[in-house]
Amino acid sequence: MFSKIAMNNVKRSFKDYSIYFLTLTFAVCIFYSFNSIEAQKSLLDISKSTADYMITINKLMAGASVFVSFILGGLIVYANNFLIKKRKKELGIYMTLGMSKGKISRILIFETFLIGLLSLVAGILLGIIVSQGLSVVTAKLLAVKMTSYKFIISISAIVKSALYFGIIFILVMIFNQVIISKYKLIDMLNAAKKNEVIKVTNPVISIVIFLFSLASLITAYTFVIKVGLEPEDPLFIISILLGVLGTLLCFFSLSNFLIQVIQKNKKLYLKNLNIFVLRQINNKITTNFLSMTTICLMLFLTITLLFTMFGYKGIFDKSLKGNTSFHASGALYPSKDEEKTKDVKKALGEINFQLDATEKYSFFTEYKLPIYLSELLSKYLNEKELKELKDSYSDHPISAIKLSEYNSITQLLGKSPVDLKDNEILVVSNYEDTNKIFSKFIKNEKSVVLENKTYTIKNSTPIKENIVSTRTNLQFLYFIIPDNFQGDLKAEASRFNVMFDNSNYAKSEEKFSNLFTTVLDTGNYNGQPILLFGNTLELLHSMVYGSSAMVVFLGIYLGIVFLISSAAVLALQQLSEASDSLDRYNSLRKIGVTEKMINKSILVQNLIYFMVPLTLAMIHSIVGISVTNKLFGAYNKSLIGSSSLMIGLGLIVIYGGYFYATYVGFKNTVKNKN
Repeated sequence: MFSKIAMNNVKRSFKDYSIYFLTLTFAVCIFYSFNSIEAQKSLLDISKSTADYMITINKLMAGASVFVSFILGGLIVYANNFLIKKRKKELGIYMTLGMSKGKISRILIFETFLIGLLSLVAGILLGIIVSQGLSVVTAKLLAVKMTSYKFIISISAIVKSALYFGIIFILVMIFNQVIISKYKLIDMLNAAKKNEVIKVTNPVISIVIFLFSLASLITAYTFVIKVGLEPEDPLFIISILLGVLGTLLCFFSLSNFLIQVIQKNKKLYLKNLNIFVLRQINNKITTNFLSMTTICLMLFLTITLLFTMFGYKGIFDKSLKGNTSFHASGALYPSKDEEKTKDVKKALGEINFQLDATEKYSFFTEYKLPIYLSELLSKYLNEKELKELKDSYSDHPISAIKLSEYNSITQLLGKSPVDLKDNEILVVSNYEDTNKIFSKFIKNEKSVVLENKTYTIKNSTPIKENIVSTRTNLQFLYFIIPDNFQGDLKAEASRFNVMFDNSNYAKSEEKFSNLFTTVLDTGNYNGQPILLFGNTLELLHSMVYGSSAMVVFLGIYLGIVFLISSAAVLALQQLSEASDSLDRYNSLRKIGVTEKMINKSILVQNLIYFMVPLTLAMIHSIVGISVTNKLFGAYNKSLIGSSSLMIGLGLIVIYGGYFYATYVGFKNTVKNKN
């Protein structure tokens, strides 16, 4: 009998609370999809270094899943609590008919088991489908090809999903038993008749609290903009605390404050069902100000995560632009006990590293001139710009390369050699922001003084190119000087570039990758110590695209979970409101209010309820994104790039979809219970 009652209850719940079941299904789907990344390796044409990054990404997702499970567990418990509250009267009737609390608990346990099983199966099936598309996304993020498509199922992801959600639903069962044991029969039967408690009734107090919340938020914004993302700065901690406090007090007082303001406009206040809608919104926001605060902060994290992480990916991708001309690049630096830099060609011979005849090499020395960039451009920078330059990594002694070695580098790329007179230099620069000022410098000065000798700058604008393959964007500024340059030249590093022959590409790639990774891990090669740093094209791709993939996966994973959790809680609260307000809507019909006006009031009520936390979250996010953008401004002018439209559409589809489903469910509940 109990199982039959539970089965009927689940069927009825599917109709009335489809949002709850869909949320559970989506949660399992997302959980499975992002934990199945490691299984996608079989579809991709990846190198060993990229495969290592995929393992790291999978470990990152596993760690994030522990955090996500707490978020989703809290969501499920919260949503389940709303379902229990809605069914108080039904459970009270069971008790009136003589059913004990223990038997009611058994019914709820069976219901929870069925709901969990159905959502788990549906979520995993949907996740298996979604994960196939995620393989394409993974291939694009890692910039690799899909060798051959085949349908993949991750057994480990299925086991992990079943384990995590199984634990969550066991906790839900325990939670239900505890809740039922505390309920009294009279409370259950009269649950629908209880009025919500309004926390603040004095309008003056509401206005004061609201103004104080605005002051807290403005102060928080000011502090965080001033100090940036510096967790060690006390002002940063204070800004976080003031931001949370301001958000909490804003929702605590907002509805009463708006009522006081709108009441001043009698025409608006008395129009249609505005009085009714305002009172409904006032009851819900004031009663649920804690959950509204949490939802707002989660939406803030969602928006900030998605925009900054996609923007940060753009920084990673941009770092390879123009920096991967050579198949391998290396640099030998002097150790602490060495007075001068060793010749890298000689050092490679000492460690028995064989140079292949099929590989084209260019060896050169990077020197440091006794002049800083800030000294050279001080005349063309204002005080603020000069200070920013001096404080940045960009301001260091200007590098120099001799002409013959520069020509050997460019000849690897098939370029013609350049000529310089004894009193001429070339400027090669990738400092994007500084190049504009440098162009102005060249136009006005046309020359530069080095070692008490004037050298004419041959090019009218800096040649924008990197002369090594590296993952660091916009790092290089070189003066190409004549071979007979007379002056104080300090050798900073001995470098080389290599181009592989297509017929022997894979072997050369493996040889140089092994050299760089071995030296990086052990500090020696073939038993000989060497301070050599370098990258092959494959290593660069795996580092850059692997890092950006980790950032994007983490951002999407957490962002979607936060977004769905926030929207689901808002939806469940509104659907609960629909059940609690049936008598109010029936009263409206009795006094002649049309169905069209009632539907419009439902639409406005739901729209306000969904938009209030989203609006404040967007304001928070504007500040958060601007602070993050300032932090990474040296690498990228804006973190909000071409992905903005895609992110915005995603937010609209998910959040807007929950809003529309809530509106339809609310309207149907009011209409069907007429």
